[in-house]
Amino acid sequence: MRYKQIAHQYITDIQQGRLKPGQRLPSLRRLAQQHDVSMTTALNGYHLLEELGWAIARPQAGYFVATPLSEQHTPSFPTFKSEATTPCQPTAAEASASRLTSTATGPLGVSLLAPELLPTEAMLRTLRRACQRQGAQVHAYPDPQGDLRLRSALASHFSGYGFNFSAPDLVVTNGCLDAVRVALEVTSQPGDVIAINSPCFNGLLELLAQMGRRVLEIPSTSEGIDLRQLDEHMAAQSISAALFSTTHMNPQGITLSVTQKQQLAEMAARYQIPVIEDDVYLELGHGQITPLPVKHWDKAGYLLWCGSISKTLAAGYRLGWCLPGRYLDRYLQRRTTQSFGASSPIQLALAEFINSGQYRTHLRKVRLALARQISIYAGIIKRHLPDSASISSPTGGTVLWVQLPGLDTDLLYQQALQQEIDLRVGALFSTRELYADCFRINTGWPIEPEHPENCLAGRQLLALLKLIRQQLGME
Repeated sequence: MRYKQIAHQYITDIQQGRLKPGQRLPSLRRLAQQHDVSMTTALNGYHLLEELGWAIARPQAGYFVATPLSEQHTPSFPTFKSEATTPCQPTAAEASASRLTSTATGPLGVSLLAPELLPTEAMLRTLRRACQRQGAQVHAYPDPQGDLRLRSALASHFSGYGFNFSAPDLVVTNGCLDAVRVALEVTSQPGDVIAINSPCFNGLLELLAQMGRRVLEIPSTSEGIDLRQLDEHMAAQSISAALFSTTHMNPQGITLSVTQKQQLAEMAARYQIPVIEDDVYLELGHGQITPLPVKHWDKAGYLLWCGSISKTLAAGYRLGWCLPGRYLDRYLQRRTTQSFGASSPIQLALAEFINSGQYRTHLRKVRLALARQISIYAGIIKRHLPDSASISSPTGGTVLWVQLPGLDTDLLYQQALQQEIDLRVGALFSTRELYADCFRINTGWPIEPEHPENCLAGRQLLALLKLIRQQLGME
């Protein structure tokens, strides 16, 4: 299509150095005139450049060449021999501090989208209609497996990505962590060893600690995870299950290649070891193509695929799902004995929101916003930190992973806490002494690139970067 030709022409000019990062691109009117296309076609061309990370839109200023994240120095990942370790539950003081930072601030710490990026009013209107239609049925307990209308809507929705499953095989849960928790209960026992990627989302580590599971950290690589070590442990039957984020991993932003996903599904079947797939960021990719989950290649049923709308729509709705494969009966039994199911009105509202096309429209908009924000945040961090700083190059999700050799992140965390800045430091993402010079930043809150001080997220980011510069003797 014409707009794609225009976009790829600019990409070529940027790659070959004819256009430089920060350089202003032609106005929409001028672009349309130069290429003899409509304003809509010109706008679609710029939107594609944004989505692919090659351009940034600045309000009342126009479009500018972005610095592609792939051209920046990215964090390195330590190589180590995987050994079973025991995750520690946070102390009372640590838990209290965590609650303080999460509620007092939040923009940089919690991996969430800003409210202004979410279709709150549209979803509320849908929820009101759902409540009216339910009538007296709102007083009944919901189906523990989930309302069939929602399960059917989700099956239809994901089939649009080429990921096909049947509604009767899906279970609705109270969020993604709840889906993962039940999956762990039906595939393992307290004291069992669970393989995880390293670094691993701290929320999963806390869940594993609470459930009394031991963990086996598998090193991350630039291509995904070290499948060779995982294969060795599966062959030795030294793990009971595996728990991996596979697309836009939190915190490092890596997505397993198609080859790795296929291999992971094959390994689970060959060794008959269940693999729980936490895919909460699947639909927040910055490109046009949504990756397929490992579950797509699962023919033997050993993959338990978990997701939710917590990151894409609203965390407060507490709505997620699991496709448990061969563990469906055990999953449902556990779910039935522990829960009366998820909220019926919210399930029906989400089903309508999906079926009406509003959810897919929202996702297209938010992906563009995230691609732009990732580039803006990375640019600000790069400008304020020394050249030794490395910044991740995520293809989706809401977070950046930053590594700065020599940085004392324990001190940084305490200083940030004093200024009520919510921060996630590298030590939280491992049970081993790794990632001490790393920290994670949420990019879900919009920042003006020229005036970051005009919003809370921007002010906190600048304050955090100032603390780092002071620690390094740069100020």
